[in-house]
Amino acid sequence: MSFNIRATIKVLGILTLIEGLFMLPALAVSLYYNEWHSGSAFLTTSMFCISIGFVILTQMKSDKINLKAREGYFITLISWLYCSLIGAIPIYFCGQNFPLISCFFESVAGFTTTGCSVLDVTLVPKSILMWRAISHWLGGMGILVLLIAIFPLWGINNKSIALAETPGTSTSTLGANYSNIGKFLYMTYFIMSTMEFCILVAGPMDWYNAILTTCSSISTAGLIILPEYAWMYKLEFVRMVVLIFTILSAMNFTVYLLVASKKWKEILKNIELRVFFGLIISSTVLISLSLKFSGGYSSLWQAFKDSLCQVVSFISTSGFYVCDYTTWPSFAITILILLLFIGGCSYSTSGSLKVFRFLVLFKFIKRGVLRQIHPNMVKAVMLDDTTPVSSKVASSISMHTLLYFLTLLCGCVLLSFNNFDMETTFTTAIGIFSNTGIALGESGSSGYFGMFNQFSQFVMSILMIAGRLEMYALIIVFAKSFWQPDKTTTI
Repeated sequence: MSFNIRATIKVLGILTLIEGLFMLPALAVSLYYNEWHSGSAFLTTSMFCISIGFVILTQMKSDKINLKAREGYFITLISWLYCSLIGAIPIYFCGQNFPLISCFFESVAGFTTTGCSVLDVTLVPKSILMWRAISHWLGGMGILVLLIAIFPLWGINNKSIALAETPGTSTSTLGANYSNIGKFLYMTYFIMSTMEFCILVAGPMDWYNAILTTCSSISTAGLIILPEYAWMYKLEFVRMVVLIFTILSAMNFTVYLLVASKKWKEILKNIELRVFFGLIISSTVLISLSLKFSGGYSSLWQAFKDSLCQVVSFISTSGFYVCDYTTWPSFAITILILLLFIGGCSYSTSGSLKVFRFLVLFKFIKRGVLRQIHPNMVKAVMLDDTTPVSSKVASSISMHTLLYFLTLLCGCVLLSFNNFDMETTFTTAIGIFSNTGIALGESGSSGYFGMFNQFSQFVMSILMIAGRLEMYALIIVFAKSFWQPDKTTTI
């Protein structure tokens, strides 16, 4: 068994340099607000990362390196763990004496865009909150997608890493040139971020809160709301801006490729996009009516607005909240939990199962029912009238779904050692694993999980990474054949 150590070091070197550079805005914020402890932590960590990254990139030759699929999964997992560990350093040394595991949790929650916290937000320095928002932004599109765009500069074949970043679905729709696609996706991501920031600054927000809100909402990571600025998020203008850009980020980013190519008919025919908006509209209407007729809201319009915000929050897995949805009727909460399982579109910043997989599974169930009526029927699973689902994709989606619920079950068992009620344990596992960061019970709607002990915080950190990498890159390394690829094993 051997891995391409040179490629691994190169990737980690690039990541170290990028992470060090992106700590500089947080350093500037610490100086602006006179936060000297956190400023010292950011300065030391940033300079160290930039120096190490620069040395690695200048000393290693840029010869052509081809990666195998196994190496792609390994590098992907190591990269996410490595970035999370580096990101936890300034949080640990910010002068607040936060536990190391809690700092690691915060860093993982940032890069995986889960957005939850185990720390009291009133005690966290503003520069740390800025770093969290920046890590949201980096993790939203995927920091490795950025590397995919620039890998050719260092002679690294990037296809295997692209497949490891988006397992379980076909990447054929993205074309063969992963580097150009990566550049386009990040350019789209950057343009959308710039637009949201400018709109928020033109409204009631100052530059600091506008950056926090933009980085957190565009990456579908939720919102970082400080108590003294909570009034901003009650304004209709801010809610509408956040809502629109959260929806745009939860859409399939290949749609923007079609927009650039002016293929409007293909966009209108996109079945995943139609189902995505259909789920939003139908769920909002049902929850609105439930809130109105249960007596919780006197105004149907207000019920509709709150319902729409929470529906988008759950289906996009962004996890922001505009009201205490835990007091809503059971029917409304059930719909929200179901949306949380579904998630946003494939190739988006959202987590969970994704609409595409949900759609294929629904088609499978429909065909299974028809086969009970007509046992000899031979019928392909069709996404629409003209697009069949290949057996390879169907098998991959089935395996992914089973693995998803098995991992979720294991997470529930491990979190149950805290001895909280079942509602808290189960919904926390769902919220963490789906990278939504919100739950019911003890956790409430605030996304605060500080009541869990250090062991559970570590478990939740691993669950967040597993959810972000859609399990494969994490679970594959525990397979014996992964470390002994030349030996065959029985199933």
